[in-house]
Amino acid sequence: MAVTISAIIFLVGILSLTLIGIRILRKKSETVSSDHREKCMLCRNAFDQHDLVLREVGDYKLLYFCRSCILKLYADLGLKN
Repeated sequence: MAVTISAIIFLVGILSLTLIGIRILRKKSETVSSDHREKCMLCRNAFDQHDLVLREVGDYKLLYFCRSCILKLYADLGLKN
């Protein structure tokens, strides 16, 4: 009888830990998907990802640039030529 009760308590404990883990994973996935902010590689200010220009270097390196930094670089290029 004692073995049955301890087995039931053990199973309830495992079930509750599983449910707590699932809730934690759901909260983390919601915060990651709702936060689409990246930093500009030059000025290091945070912007929404759709406001930045994305450039890939190699297979994995992603570089983000904001509009104001691109315009400053373009102006610098115009001064040199």
